Amino acid sequence: MASAIPAKKRATTLKDIAQATKLSVSTISRALSNNASIPESTRRRVLEAAELLNYRPNAQARALRKSQTDTIGLLVPNIENPYFASLAAAVQRRARRAGVSTILTNTEENPDLVNQALDAMDDQRLDGIVVVPHFQSAEKVAELAGRGVPVVLADRNLTHTELPSVTSDPLPGMTAAVDLLTSADVSLGYLSGPQDTSTGRERLTTFEALCVDRGITGVSVYYGGYQQESGYEGVRVLLEQGANAIIAGDCMMTIGALEAIHERKLKIGEDLQLIGFDDNPIFRLQNPPLTIIDQNVARMGEVAFDILQRLIRGDKVQNSVRIPTTLMVKGSTSRSASAARAAEKNTRRTRVRKQSTS
Repeated sequence: MASAIPAKKRATTLKDIAQATKLSVSTISRALSNNASIPESTRRRVLEAAELLNYRPNAQARALRKSQTDTIGLLVPNIENPYFASLAAAVQRRARRAGVSTILTNTEENPDLVNQALDAMDDQRLDGIVVVPHFQSAEKVAELAGRGVPVVLADRNLTHTELPSVTSDPLPGMTAAVDLLTSADVSLGYLSGPQDTSTGRERLTTFEALCVDRGITGVSVYYGGYQQESGYEGVRVLLEQGANAIIAGDCMMTIGALEAIHERKLKIGEDLQLIGFDDNPIFRLQNPPLTIIDQNVARMGEVAFDILQRLIRGDKVQNSVRIPTTLMVKGSTSRSASAARAAEKNTRRTRVRKQSTS
């Protein structure tokens, strides 16, 4: 004979504490909210009873009392992308320290899903939202912000809006990457992200401007998306066009590029120079480890949450925070790095000779 399943224990209520202490429910409520009208001895008596009975405050009732839920929304386009997983983790860590819960939604780079998720979070009266936007979701994001919902854009921004955003500045990292690769005699290729995102457009524009500024010609560009498949197919196309040094415009395309390169049994750092995007642990495990452009995604998530908290409090915030990218040089650009070191030695020798003859 099957044993009976025990009934789920009912949560402790204010009425239970009132019965245990022989006090009124209103007195219990005021004591738990630290109302000054309640004597300290009574408050201690109520707190001891609440602890003994394992009382947990009702979150919804608490939210109604103070007009806050202590919960924020977080929308990212692809949770399978290690970069966005790291961004979400950084926001959630910061939120936990502040006693704030996070509702995470994966929007799959689909503007319809972005808009649906924003509506759902608005219906739940969350305190605010951190969103990685899609340009087709700009109207919905602006509508929420216009109604007073605190919204912070992370990783990407939206044109024609003044919403606070936290994004990376590709110029420092991309400048160092282009200069490093072109220290050697290379044919340069670039795996571009989608042009319907601010990051995809800005990184490509930055890359092309650097090439023009430095007089670099014969550059190949593959217009892809933020998917592994784009990196895989892009490497195939760029190799056919003669590229032997490639910069990948995001983390997932870097993974796809590695897959294509290993499949062709090319030696990274020798047959092909490769620079990836984002500090993914997988890239450090490559042989040789991968040179990457780092966006400092953890910092981006922390700053986005901090700005959202200030918005929720009604404080003034910066409209735009830019986090500089940095180049982390490893073995996947060894030929270019060797050429750069040799060029630097020659430059130093020339300086010494000029000084000795002056």
